[in-house]
Amino acid sequence: MPTIDRETGVLDFFSAASRATAQRHIFKYTDCGAWIDFRDDRIIVGSIVEGCDFGTATYILRYPFESADLQARIDAVEREASALWDWANVPYDRLGRRHRNGKTLADQGVDAPDISYEYEHFEQGERSS
Repeated sequence: MPTIDRETGVLDFFSAASRATAQRHIFKYTDCGAWIDFRDDRIIVGSIVEGCDFGTATYILRYPFESADLQARIDAVEREASALWDWANVPYDRLGRRHRNGKTLADQGVDAPDISYEYEHFEQGERSS
């Protein structure tokens, strides 16, 4: 597995010539429209969630890291964003089945799913907003 030890490795991962292109690629090629933030010693990935007042956990990767580590963070963001989107946007009946005439779980007063605890072995920052 390739080791990513600086920004150029991240750009290579996304087949991008610049930060802006990498940011466009992660947004465009993830279901959740994830984002990436470049810092001197690390990158941060996360996603906002439509219909929700908050987004996913943010995941921090400090150089050096493996390309598989970056993909694992992207996968975590995708999974969490999907669960939050369903919670905020998909109507369910009282028996917990999807139903077009039901209310969303958020409207039913159900707590938002917190999948980020499953990834507590990943360094996390604040929630996306």
